[in-house]
Amino acid sequence: MTQPANAPRRVWPNRARAGGGLLLALAAMCLAAIVFLTFEITAELRFLGSADSDNVHWTLSQAEVEFLELGNAIDHARVSGGSRLDQVVEEFDIFYSRMVTLSSGQLYAQLRLDPGFAGPVNTVRAQLDAMIPLIDGPPEALWAGLDEMATQLEALRLQVRNFSTAGLQHFARSSDESRTSIAVILQRLALVTAALLLALAVLLLHSRRIMARTSRREKELGFAYARLNTILETSLDAVIVAGMDGRILDFNSAAERIFKTESAAVRGKSIGEVMVPEHLRAAHEAGMDRMRTGGEMHVVGQGRVKLEAMRTTGEVFPIELAIERATTEEGDLAVAFVRDISRRVASENELVQARDRALAGEKAKAEFLAMMTHEIRTPLNGVLGNLSLLNDTPLDTAQSRYVRNMGISGKLLMQHVDAVLDVARFESGVETGREETVHIGQLIQDIVDSQSITAQANGNRLTWAWSDRPVEWVRVDASRLQQVLVNLVGNAIKFTRDGQIMIEAEAHEGADGLRLDLRVIDTGIGIAPDDQARIFDDFQTVSEAQSKSINGTGLGLSIARRFITAMQGEIGLESTPGEGSVFWLQIPVTAQEAPGMPEAQAAFVPTTDLPPLDVLLVEDDDINLEIAQEMLGRMHHVVTPARNGQQAVEIATARRFDLILMDIRMPVLDGLEATRRIRASGGKSADVPVIAFSANVLPEAKERFAAAGMSGFLGKPLKGAELSELIATFFARETSAQSPPPDAAPDASAHAPPASPGRFDTLAARHSAELVVFFDDISRASMDRAEIAERAHKLAGSAAAFGQHDLRAALVHVETTAEAAADTDGLQAALTAARLAWQNAPAPHIG
Repeated sequence: MTQPANAPRRVWPNRARAGGGLLLALAAMCLAAIVFLTFEITAELRFLGSADSDNVHWTLSQAEVEFLELGNAIDHARVSGGSRLDQVVEEFDIFYSRMVTLSSGQLYAQLRLDPGFAGPVNTVRAQLDAMIPLIDGPPEALWAGLDEMATQLEALRLQVRNFSTAGLQHFARSSDESRTSIAVILQRLALVTAALLLALAVLLLHSRRIMARTSRREKELGFAYARLNTILETSLDAVIVAGMDGRILDFNSAAERIFKTESAAVRGKSIGEVMVPEHLRAAHEAGMDRMRTGGEMHVVGQGRVKLEAMRTTGEVFPIELAIERATTEEGDLAVAFVRDISRRVASENELVQARDRALAGEKAKAEFLAMMTHEIRTPLNGVLGNLSLLNDTPLDTAQSRYVRNMGISGKLLMQHVDAVLDVARFESGVETGREETVHIGQLIQDIVDSQSITAQANGNRLTWAWSDRPVEWVRVDASRLQQVLVNLVGNAIKFTRDGQIMIEAEAHEGADGLRLDLRVIDTGIGIAPDDQARIFDDFQTVSEAQSKSINGTGLGLSIARRFITAMQGEIGLESTPGEGSVFWLQIPVTAQEAPGMPEAQAAFVPTTDLPPLDVLLVEDDDINLEIAQEMLGRMHHVVTPARNGQQAVEIATARRFDLILMDIRMPVLDGLEATRRIRASGGKSADVPVIAFSANVLPEAKERFAAAGMSGFLGKPLKGAELSELIATFFARETSAQSPPPDAAPDASAHAPPASPGRFDTLAARHSAELVVFFDDISRASMDRAEIAERAHKLAGSAAAFGQHDLRAALVHVETTAEAAADTDGLQAALTAARLAWQNAPAPHIG
């Protein structure tokens, strides 16, 4: 058996020798021993009274407290949106200082000899060292890494508890040993006193007892040695004992199994020769030299470390290695504990790969949503913008009704786009509810108006009514509720012929407040019982025999279920095949006072109480540019157009504007970089509000706009009311006597051309010419992929606006192929398909 170099050695007394002179000498020795033991007891008591254990106990407990405070600081920073990062850094520094004290302080040197303490402390210290670059780095990086830090700290929680518990146990053992020491000293004092009184006979008897005890101890040590050998041989970890020269002295069964060799074959050989890979042998020899000369230990005594080892077959595999130094009568030994972690490392690698694949999927999903938002909303800008302008022209009663119904349908289409985005957010666990105060009757009437023509086409009559006392204004997520009702009414219309569809509304007080019940009742074909159980699942439709020629994606009711569940409500159905169906929903609402101006009346109202503003409008799309120019012109504002970000930087640097409307995706220089340059230029418009003008309405996109220095956001399609409200937000009412900026144009008409019938023909001709130039350039010259993608993107937007939908889809495919990896054949095929779509495209038109 071996024992550590610092282990206490028990000194047994020599045998008593007979003789009268020995008795006198013994008496003198006993008296001296009594005095000595008295002083030793006093010293032990003083040590117990003045030990530093209380301070150490406090430090260990404080380490746990500071660890929890660091975790709380990270949680607060995550909740506050990154505004409390300084507290995270401060709590990290405090906890890190505490861990440095525990891992290197002289007061804890003895405690660090305990592997149960040293292992967790070193693990926590190593993890904190790995976090230092993130803590000392920029706040953006720290904010981005908060979630990962929280995960890592959660993994360290058990390690913190382990070393705290190990420390307390260590000092408890020390206290027990001190008390035991005092008890032993008192026993010895009693024995010495008894020996003084009982003389030689007692001394002889005591010597015989010592001899018997020694014999018994030797037997116990023999049994213990046998047990230890059994434990080592049955251990799952390899245990390898070597001398200071690196030669193997012992090699247990687990080592034989792991390294695929026999113990007899490796005894006497160098550790480096048997188990260290070639590329690590130099480091191994350097470490052995440091251990022999008392140098700095990188592995010995440092707990478990991850390294690579080599089997006798030459296979290199990952291990966990812990080496401790032990002292015996024959000299110092190195005891290595080796664990094969090949399977664990393989599992970890699989998890990392799975995580990377998941992250790549999320990134692709976000990119798809951003592209979809832009591509759908950009054409809608032309539709709803022109409807807004058309509504301000003289119209007869029928035309006003048609324009209003088209506007309602357009807005519902925009909400469909938002609904798709909401479904994706639901799947990722992000809450997107937006409650607002609405007139329930007006909301239902809008749906009835927008769906009436479709209902009449099937010979149906669509009506609605309150079944009880009406409730007018409530606070509810109107967008989701409207989408649900549109889906339910649309289904009722599809499956009903020459019948009646009724929307019933009812409000009643429930246990948790006011609740709104809505029922969509139809006299259609009904739903079979088997279909009713699955009708609210994704991609589920009624049986083919029932639906016949009626087609659908099977997503409408699943979206409705998601939305109603998110609104803390319930949805269900009752149906009888051949008679009809009742789809019902119940949601909590809050009654509200009527606002000053109902939303139904909140159409485009020019802001006449503001002085004319000097506006820089940055937009590369002709249709969007014309709509925005005309809206601003009708508000009597001065408009200066710019077709790309570079022009906007040059104009804004040289001239003072009141407001800048900035598109995001443009040629030459995009809107984000243009805004950064305007802010950093120190020019005349460096501090004016810059409003993002984009079809990308995802929250993360808005965050990027704000980070670039933009002051606000306007979504596409552009709406006159939103534009007017935003201008009023940034420019409070001023006196009409305020003069325009010194370098502004004299009137709005100079920059806001009136809408003329020939304007469309001009834009259509320009669009056709740009298509001819694009396909000619592709045939005659070699454009780089970035230019192809940029020009295809612009032409796709124009094609969508002019009703050339197949051409638009082909150009979008060209754009995505050009932006992807360098697949020349794929790009050429996409260009060929786009040319064919161009040749077969209808003449430019709106609709």
